[in-house]
Amino acid sequence: MKKILYTMILACVALLASCDSWLEVKPYDKISEDELLKSEEGYQKMLNGIYIDLNSEALYGKSLSVEMIEVMGGAYAIGSETSVWGNYKDLDSYKYGTDYWRDRMDQTWNKAYALILNCNKILENIDANQHLFTNGNYYVVKGEAMALRAMLHFDMLRLFGPVYSKDSDKSAIPYYTKQTNTPEPLLSAQDAASNVVADLEEARTLLANDPVKTEGTLMSGSISGTSNFMRYRALRLNYYAVEALLARAYMYMGDKANAFKYATDVIKTADNGTFPFVDKNLVVGSPEDPDRIFSSEVLFALTNTSRGNIFKNYFDPSRLPNYVFRMDNGLMTKIVYGGAVKTGGYQDDYRYRANWVATGSNSYFYKYKDMVANGSIQNTMIPMIRLGEMFLIAAESQSANLANGVQYVNALRRNRGVANLQTLTPDLLKYEYIRELYGEGQLFYLYKRLYSDIIKSSSSSKNTKASDLVFVVPLPDSETDNR
Repeated sequence: MKKILYTMILACVALLASCDSWLEVKPYDKISEDELLKSEEGYQKMLNGIYIDLNSEALYGKSLSVEMIEVMGGAYAIGSETSVWGNYKDLDSYKYGTDYWRDRMDQTWNKAYALILNCNKILENIDANQHLFTNGNYYVVKGEAMALRAMLHFDMLRLFGPVYSKDSDKSAIPYYTKQTNTPEPLLSAQDAASNVVADLEEARTLLANDPVKTEGTLMSGSISGTSNFMRYRALRLNYYAVEALLARAYMYMGDKANAFKYATDVIKTADNGTFPFVDKNLVVGSPEDPDRIFSSEVLFALTNTSRGNIFKNYFDPSRLPNYVFRMDNGLMTKIVYGGAVKTGGYQDDYRYRANWVATGSNSYFYKYKDMVANGSIQNTMIPMIRLGEMFLIAAESQSANLANGVQYVNALRRNRGVANLQTLTPDLLKYEYIRELYGEGQLFYLYKRLYSDIIKSSSSSKNTKASDLVFVVPLPDSETDNR
């Protein structure tokens, strides 16, 4: 792989001047990696190319955000009509061995490891070229590349690895820290997870002087003396997003002390104004154009100028009689946004009022519908990790007694406009995760981590029982064929 050719067609250049400033990349074709590695700007372009490619449909533009992984997490009521639901019926039944889903999983794996290769291209060359960088940008580029490498490995581990809580010693995934044409050995889940947190810990150290810590996210306006590359920190793996990934990873590993440590450090950003809770008036005060993703709370988001197509392709009720992804009605009305004191669900919850629209007897999910002000950068954001998850991790990581974590859940709920819980149980915590992270690709990983039944209905008999057949996705053919 001496020359890997990059082709970036940046639609955002034409549509978003602010996005153009963030990317600092002009459309170009067939620029060799060797040429890019000769300048600071070249490294920045390579790094930005990785962020852009995270929007691939095989990754977070579809499969690992709103579609495949959410079907696996029981988020959507999949109907019985084959003519309408097609291959989703197999996925809803966890039939991973069909030709269609084997191919889809293969695409996800291959794209993730292709981007890991690009991260390693940066990381293998950047130290020898540190002299090319100005104003501390070397540490930012290296830190973000290392965090991206960790994040991609971590999601492959969560998807294809064993259930960590009971089989952490079993083989899982390869972990690539260098460019190579030789397959790396499969590591145990424990060893792979240790590599993830090691990379994230180093990224955190490298990002110690990230401007997000002193100047905030720099998401709007021009900042005197601050380069465009160092702005839009919520669209990059900034210092606090790395801490949030550490909290997520340590929680996955069952290390509650470290999960609590990093989650609570990120929580402080809500009070200091770096990642403040969304202004109520932006959610329910202007219903014609609500901030449905609660953008000020998003610690790291991708930016995709075609985000509105996610709504049109999967959630728009005008698609009927074609398939439309939505929550099971009973789950919606009796538990998640119903049930009141018993389940903590209320329909005056900001998450319901902003993201759900009733049409007839059903409610439809509008989180990704275009805003009226569709030229804003908030209209392009696909959340990857958010503040609310940190409150839930802080609550869950109370080692002595889960009920002690109710204060963190209630702090979140106060900023969602709903009453406090009197106590916290495993079920109540799962309901809160559903409310907070629905449509963002995290629910399957939650149930797998907990080795818990997948909640699909208000009737427990209709839920999917926890089992390895459900949670352990076979390694793709492209990986096993090479071994």
